[in-house]
Amino acid sequence: MKKISITCIMLSLLIGSFSSLVLAENTNENIIINYSFSTPNLEKTNIDGIIYDQLIIEDAPCFGNPGDPFIPMKGAYILLPENTQLRDISVTYDKEVSLGEGYNIEPVGELVTNLNIAKSKSTPTKNEKIYSSEDMFPGKLFTEIGTYSFRGYDILVLTLYPAQYIPSIGEIIYYPNLKVNIETVQRHNSNLLCRSSIKDRNEVLKKIDNPNILNTYSIKESQLVATEDQYDLLILTTNELKAGFQPLKDVHDNNGISTEIKTLADVSILPDSVTPEKIRDFVTNEYMKYGIEYLLIGGDIGLVPHKMLYVSGMDEDKWFYEAEMPVDQYYGYLDGPFNSDGDELWGEPNDGQNGGDVDLLAEVYVGRACVDDIDDVNNFVHKTKSYIETDYNDEYLSKVLLAGEYLGDHGVSSFGGDLLDPLIEGSDLDGFTTVGISSEKYNIDTLYDRDWPGYGIDNNGWIAEDLIDRVNENLHILTHDGHSYYSYNMRMTNDYIDMFTNDKYYFAYSVGCMAGGFDDPDEYDCYGEVITVKSDTGAFAGIWNARYGFFWSQRTDGDGSMFLRQFWDAVFGENIPNLGKANQDSKEDNLHLLTRSCMRWTYYQLNLFGDPSVSFKTSKPPEKPQKPDGPSSIVVGEEYKYNSSTADPEGQQIYYLFSWGDGSDSGWLGPFESGAKVQAGHIWSNKGDFSVKVKAKDTQGVEGPWSDPLKVSLSRAKNSRQLSLTTIELFINKIFMLYKSIKLR
Repeated sequence: MKKISITCIMLSLLIGSFSSLVLAENTNENIIINYSFSTPNLEKTNIDGIIYDQLIIEDAPCFGNPGDPFIPMKGAYILLPENTQLRDISVTYDKEVSLGEGYNIEPVGELVTNLNIAKSKSTPTKNEKIYSSEDMFPGKLFTEIGTYSFRGYDILVLTLYPAQYIPSIGEIIYYPNLKVNIETVQRHNSNLLCRSSIKDRNEVLKKIDNPNILNTYSIKESQLVATEDQYDLLILTTNELKAGFQPLKDVHDNNGISTEIKTLADVSILPDSVTPEKIRDFVTNEYMKYGIEYLLIGGDIGLVPHKMLYVSGMDEDKWFYEAEMPVDQYYGYLDGPFNSDGDELWGEPNDGQNGGDVDLLAEVYVGRACVDDIDDVNNFVHKTKSYIETDYNDEYLSKVLLAGEYLGDHGVSSFGGDLLDPLIEGSDLDGFTTVGISSEKYNIDTLYDRDWPGYGIDNNGWIAEDLIDRVNENLHILTHDGHSYYSYNMRMTNDYIDMFTNDKYYFAYSVGCMAGGFDDPDEYDCYGEVITVKSDTGAFAGIWNARYGFFWSQRTDGDGSMFLRQFWDAVFGENIPNLGKANQDSKEDNLHLLTRSCMRWTYYQLNLFGDPSVSFKTSKPPEKPQKPDGPSSIVVGEEYKYNSSTADPEGQQIYYLFSWGDGSDSGWLGPFESGAKVQAGHIWSNKGDFSVKVKAKDTQGVEGPWSDPLKVSLSRAKNSRQLSLTTIELFINKIFMLYKSIKLR
């Protein structure tokens, strides 16, 4: 019962943290949530001499397709009760407020790519059919995005519209409150990916608006094996390359990330017959049985197969784009099919269960090392291992470089620097707030064409050598916005790798086009592959687009910029320093915008080149906790308590995670003050020998190592019949002793 009580406490705390949400009512068949919105602000903006009105509502950013009026919207992430499915959705309002007439709401600008500067249209063009209409726009209160599953928990995603616009008269109507009513019906089949883990339940709480519904999910006996067989990171490679990854496994094991190396022979007795579908099934089994969180694919596409998914989108609401692209996260999206209609195109919005959307919430976080041979493996392992072992006091960890190019004549988005500036400190630009990189903690350097001395017709801004010089002085984080191609990124072609001499390694994130197309459509390695595995210099990891990268003319909230801002917000705002998790979090934060232009396109294509279990060194981790203090010889069915403590070198508060050795854990408990003792309890249901251990993380999400384990031996408790007989025997004995004492008198 201890596990349940901890969860309930956490739920009550989290419910209180949702200031804009009021849960009105819920049963197993009905959920009602009230979403409240602040009073709108109206601001004037001048675009090429035309005065427009901007409608701003806090926590409801404006988005739309090109030519549409920019209207505020908000994402809703609603947990459905256990073993139910959606029946109906309705959204109502209790009050309608007119803000007046005569407003000329700004239209959404055009969508352009980072491939080249051929498109240079700076003035947004209205969709005249909409702007001349007497009908409300968007004419609805919500859009259903889909229902997605995360580790056995079903989450409905909606887009809500707290304002409407009547273009013909320029009237704006605002709703202070929107009431979302969800009707569900019972279903008879349970989600097979539910592991009944407290840790999974705590992760669900971070994703949803109605945490109290989590109480409808029963806590069952964990399906995971004992701790000694559980592990965190699966490295999947070939028999020939397996030994090369052993040093990476060793350093992970020593730093608290339990790792196993398995090969395609483990997937199938005929490795040549391994398909992406077989790999996904294999990963699902490892996830269910051993509790893995991360998958590192150790091989280029000629060694470990990749999955191509189809996606399409509308550029400027005029030009239709479509492509098949490599999507490694397919191996971590474990719910349902990805081609339910059985055609040649995988990943379409109707390719999921019962014709719904495919799974886009990750059970396992995925990265790839695009290695072809043992030399590539040695490069990759050396750089990754070196980063993991870097001392937290190393000065190079404070060095950040932002590199922005000229993008074309697009007003406020003409320069990559304009789109990278919101990463410094953070920003509420365009109506949504993200936390960025602190200039107090980090030494942030910029290479911006916008600010380059003498930039103009005769000076094309910074050159590749300017960037290489900074990298060779050792750099921690490099973020780029500019033009790219498969073999070209950051104004460098692939052969520039020979100019790097850095002996400390950086993480790269670029929103440029195609530099992450590791499926080799032009029959050569892409830039992301080369910079991470073809040399013992350059980057230890990075994120690049597999196909076109998109941004918006006259706006700083284009598709690529949205994911970029949300990535660094995950690291520095949501305290998710882990590479794989931060990449996925940036996608899930944008999931409610999936129907906008090329958001699904961008969702698919942002692959991680690197080890997904590695975390940024944003702070020093807590010290190794003390070995758990508690009973070592116990019986089944009774609760036992264990204590531990540790300190954080920076004095931050600490969270603790107890692992009980039977496939379950306490979930993260805390936060507690540094040095304070923490206690957790557990009830074992089976006899055997188990190891109790504990680890800690700070408030920035940086985890320390596991404690030394406490060995616990469990024996069966006496059954109820034995206990009853013993009680009777004691009672009879007392009567007999009483009889003797009376007789002696």
